[in-house]
Amino acid sequence: MSSALTPTARLSLGIFTIFLMIGVYVPFLPAWFKSRGLSPQEVGVVFAAALWARIPISLFLAHFADRSGRRKGILIAAGALVLTGFIAFTFLHGYEAILIGWIIVGTVLTTMVPLTDNLAVIAITRHGAKYGQIRLWGSISFITASFLGGLFLQGRSDDAILVLLIAAAAAATAGMALLPDHRTAPRRARRWPVIELLSNRRFMVFIFSAAFLQSSHAALYGFATLAWRSAGIGDGAIGFLWAEGVVFEILLFTFGQRILLRFGVWKLLAMAALAGIIRWTALGSSADFTLLIAVQSLHALTFAGTHLAAVTFIARNVPGEQSASAQGLYSGLAMGFVFAIAMLLAGWAYQHYATGAFYVMVVFSALGGVGALALGAMPRPLIPDPLRD
Repeated sequence: MSSALTPTARLSLGIFTIFLMIGVYVPFLPAWFKSRGLSPQEVGVVFAAALWARIPISLFLAHFADRSGRRKGILIAAGALVLTGFIAFTFLHGYEAILIGWIIVGTVLTTMVPLTDNLAVIAITRHGAKYGQIRLWGSISFITASFLGGLFLQGRSDDAILVLLIAAAAAATAGMALLPDHRTAPRRARRWPVIELLSNRRFMVFIFSAAFLQSSHAALYGFATLAWRSAGIGDGAIGFLWAEGVVFEILLFTFGQRILLRFGVWKLLAMAALAGIIRWTALGSSADFTLLIAVQSLHALTFAGTHLAAVTFIARNVPGEQSASAQGLYSGLAMGFVFAIAMLLAGWAYQHYATGAFYVMVVFSALGGVGALALGAMPRPLIPDPLRD
């Protein structure tokens, strides 16, 4: 079957199956943790621990991918490990056991995304694939899994959440087997590629910008629903707001290539920063539903625009034998280290100032914008880029 599909179709299918898992665990796994006796504080610690552990694990797997030149085999093994882990979850009880279990399963699961993105980067350079048309299937999958998962769970016990996660992990493992087996030449240098990347000033300016722009979403992911409920907005309307953001995310991934051709990477990052400043200022100032509908559309730029620009920058500026490490470093810092700091600050700010926490995110977007402008002012990239970054 896989031989009859194009590399773009196989990558799209792989992304789709990974986000089936994410579309289930993000909205529903906290409820399963609670059903196993974890307090809200313990649930927060479990997720935070996995967030921090993601950094070394993603960098190690990325280093191994660059060193061996193989990605597909690692992804198949990761999918099988996550599947086995979710099956083992049926036997886990107690805070310590679940903490250890999620550190292992959660970090491997989230590392599958940058490794699959890295295969897409290789497909961009070899086949002219368009990343946005691949990644949009992850967003479609997330909406599908969240919506259908919610319908399936109605009237069932929280143990049914694990049934969904096991089924999604099985689909993801099969999806990894269908990925194109794009390989790069094995890296022979002894020094870890991440060391070379960290010493590259241009790359680090890019990481600075992308990490702060992505981390500016911390208050949204952690506290938007709580803030909107406190403002008297019903759960149905809140669900609409979340779905709206993902729909605009899909639109950006669909048409993002045209935006990149017109503006280039650093300008797209700067647009994401400006959109973030507007979005977080509005969310901090008002809970008017009409205003919320308007600013949720900016998710297209603040998240999807940043991510599309980041993947394109790596594809055009990082040699193939370092690309997995570059993707892992972006993921580890943007959605790991810096994001964890942003989440801690957002939690403190929300506890003391409620929606004032969004004003802290304005600072993160502004810093990301400074990084974007600095990137635009730097000399040309290591590899000539037709997308004027």
